[in-house]
Amino acid sequence: MRLVIILGVACAAMTGLFHPAWAGGRIQICLEQHTLDNSFIQDTPARGPVLVPAGTALNYAGHAFGPASDPLDRAHAPPDGDGWRDISAAEETRRRQLQMEDIGGDTSYHRPQAALMTTHAVTLSHAHPCAMVGATALLSDDWTWTMDTIPARPDMYFQAYGTVHDDQLDPTFNNDADPFQWTAAHGALNAIVTQTIDQALTLRSPD
Repeated sequence: MRLVIILGVACAAMTGLFHPAWAGGRIQICLEQHTLDNSFIQDTPARGPVLVPAGTALNYAGHAFGPASDPLDRAHAPPDGDGWRDISAAEETRRRQLQMEDIGGDTSYHRPQAALMTTHAVTLSHAHPCAMVGATALLSDDWTWTMDTIPARPDMYFQAYGTVHDDQLDPTFNNDADPFQWTAAHGALNAIVTQTIDQALTLRSPD
């Protein structure tokens, strides 16, 4: 009887370790936190909590020069918004080259065809702008997403692109009264992969 009880406790502990919400990898997802000069963007309905639903799809957005809360390091941009303050000339040259890759100015660079999806909901706020959340890769012929494994890399970030329902992508964020949709539509919800994502979901084509 004692052995059965011990085995039952061990199995329960193992179940806790392999919670399905964490299967497939992890990301850090954040609200943008840098200071913006644009008063329209500052006057956002997302001042309250932002409920990021399970099934939020995030597309590869480019190289990250800062954390998920400010991947383009806009906190160190000068007032005119061109370049960065307080970095070396070599680092600025490196960043500008990576920006050229991201915008297609370097024809030898092949942009990662990658996207991911949150596996459970999380609430973000200005008091708690970041959270860790489970994620899975997305594969789609329609959206040309082909990476079934996405490595944990702090130098690339993903941005909210849509929501997945019944294995189909809805790319519309057209409800400005909804803090999540407003935040996503204005490019203010970013993520960085912190644990390699090695599971994938294939999206269905629209009927």
